[in-house]
Amino acid sequence: MADTSEHSPDAASAVCMQSGEAADVALLRRYRAAFMQSREAIVFVQQDSIIDYNPAALALLKIDSEVIMPRLGLPHFFPDRQPNGRNSRALGSLYVKQAMRHGQALFEWQLQGLDGQDFPAEVMLSRIDIPGDTMLQATVRDISRQKRLERELSRTAMTDHLTGAFNRQRFDEEIRRALARRRRKAVTTALILLDIDHFKPVNDTWGHAVGDDVLVELTRQLNANLRIPDMLTRWGGEEFVMILPDTDRVEALQLAERLRELIAEHVFSVAGHITASLGVTTLQTDDSAYSCIERLDNALYQAKNLGRNKVIEAGQTAADPTGAAI
Repeated sequence: MADTSEHSPDAASAVCMQSGEAADVALLRRYRAAFMQSREAIVFVQQDSIIDYNPAALALLKIDSEVIMPRLGLPHFFPDRQPNGRNSRALGSLYVKQAMRHGQALFEWQLQGLDGQDFPAEVMLSRIDIPGDTMLQATVRDISRQKRLERELSRTAMTDHLTGAFNRQRFDEEIRRALARRRRKAVTTALILLDIDHFKPVNDTWGHAVGDDVLVELTRQLNANLRIPDMLTRWGGEEFVMILPDTDRVEALQLAERLRELIAEHVFSVAGHITASLGVTTLQTDDSAYSCIERLDNALYQAKNLGRNKVIEAGQTAADPTGAAI
C-alpha cells in the first residue's frame, strides 16, 4: 500500500504553518531592518523604561554605547521643566495619556542629550498593541534648524533691514503693551525720539552709502547705552524712537542728555562729527499711541527750532539733565 502520510491533512497543515512562520520571520526581518536603518530616531518605551531603540536614537541623544541606553530611562533625556515653564514629568504624562487614549500624540518637546545640551524636538507618540501588552513608540525629530529659521524669520519681520533696530510694526506692538501696563499697574514708561541734525548734507556730500554707515554706527552706539528691557526702533529715515520701561521723566532726560553728548563727541567714519536733537516724554494713563508720538514730535520740533543738538521734554521749552527749564 502506498504511503499517503505526505498528503494527509496534518502534513499539509504543518507545511502551511511552517510556510506562514517563515513568512512572518521574513516580514519581521524587513521591519527590523527598516527600524534600524531609519534616519529618524525611534524608541519603544513602557512607562519610563526604554525597551528598544535604533542607531538614530543613539546619535540624536549623543550616546556612544548601546549598553548605556536601557539603564538610563526616559527622564534622563529631558530637563526638569519645558521652555513653557511646565514640569516635564507632569506634561509628559498628559501626552502619554493622550497617546494611550487616542492612539497618537504629536507635540514639541525639549530634549537633553547625554552631553548635557538641550535641543527642541518634534515627538510622535504612537500606541502599539501587542498580544497581552501595550507599549509606546516615540518617533523623534530634531527641529533645532527649523526653530532657528523661525526665529530668524520673526526677527527679520520685526527689524529694520539696514540697522537691525526694531521696525514700526514691532514698536506698535510694544507701545500697546506699555500703555496697557500704564493703565493697569501704573508702570511708568518713557519715550525718546531722536533725529540726526543736518543729515541731508551727509548724504549729499558723501553719498547714501556713507549715510547708511552713519545710521548703522549710530544704532550700535545707541544700543550699547540702553538696557536689555529698552527697545530701539528706527522710526523712519534718520529718526529713532526708544521705549524705556520702568523709567521716570528725570531718568529719561538724563539718558537723553547722555546720548546727545555721546553722539556729539563721537567721530563717525568718513562723516566725522554729527549731532542729534531729542524729544522726551512719559506715557500718561489717558494716552494713545498717536498722542504720545505727537508730543514727542512737538518736543523734537522745539529742539530743532532752538538750534538743534538739544534735549527737550514734551511740554517744556528746554531741558537740562534734571528736567529744569533752561
